[in-house]
Amino acid sequence: MSEYSISNKDLTIFLVVTFGLTIGMGIVMGFAYTKYPVDSFGVIQMYYPAIGVMMALLLNKERRKKLPMKFYGAYLFFTITSVLFLLAEVFVFHKDPGMYIECWMILGSITSFLLCSSSDEKEKMNSLGLGFGKNVKASIGYIVLFITLNLCVNFLAAIIFDGGKEFITTLRNGKIMRILFLAPLLFSLEFIMFLGEEYGWRYFLQTALQQRLGKRKGIVLLGIIWGIWHLPLNLFYYSPMTPFYSILNQLIVCISYAIFLGFVYMKTENIWTVSIIHYLNNNFAFILYNNSGANVVLSGKLVLVNLICMSVVYLPFLFTKEYRKYKKEIELTNEL
Repeated sequence: MSEYSISNKDLTIFLVVTFGLTIGMGIVMGFAYTKYPVDSFGVIQMYYPAIGVMMALLLNKERRKKLPMKFYGAYLFFTITSVLFLLAEVFVFHKDPGMYIECWMILGSITSFLLCSSSDEKEKMNSLGLGFGKNVKASIGYIVLFITLNLCVNFLAAIIFDGGKEFITTLRNGKIMRILFLAPLLFSLEFIMFLGEEYGWRYFLQTALQQRLGKRKGIVLLGIIWGIWHLPLNLFYYSPMTPFYSILNQLIVCISYAIFLGFVYMKTENIWTVSIIHYLNNNFAFILYNNSGANVVLSGKLVLVNLICMSVVYLPFLFTKEYRKYKKEIELTNEL
């Protein structure tokens, strides 16, 4: 899919499928969260944006013949079976499906990776934004940049709360270095989750919104949509005790990361780069805060500090050259 080629019909199908699945499973999550662990709902929700893209393109007659059908088929299969298994375990067998969902995700990642690597799929994968080898050197640089920026955000927040003592202690115990060392292996076993979000948000919706609104307005709207999409997780998983602060904080985080990830994707055009960054972000959050991100009690002060730190570090990217040159690109596209 070339830039500026997403039709209104494709965009509508994407939004209906992505948010339809999210709302439907969110309602189910609302019934389940007081009785069972709902971690698996969050894992599977990450698949939905990619499913939205795939359904939009599968229903597009012009695109259908050019799709990597093996990869798409495998992704759809593992998503559908994960949803069905989750529902059966919770409502029929009354068990926590977490371990089984994790194992199925690993099998799905391995299967999908093998299909990505097959020679007959490579050309189609590249044309649909799923190729591995684009701008690899630049991608490595931006991954390192994200690690640095992420640590800066957390260090700034730590200085405000306790002078940075706890953050420095965390760095000294080597946890960050261990996750960086294990990252390539662990990402390869879990990538369908992170590709699921990034293929939807960065590859598809970012292009669609920037086509219509320009790069800056498009990326900010993407961050808002991305934040709202997390609503079931905010209400029933992340922070059920303080849902308002959780939703507000989610919007701050998603707009900030949308700006940075959007910048990286425009510079590299490599969906795997932003998927790896997304993976690292989630794992850093787990390590630095020493919890799974569930049932966190937030306060106005925490949200305000996060707003300040995220804005200082990520907002400047909105004023880079990549976000300034959109008018010329749109004018050129319209002429063509």
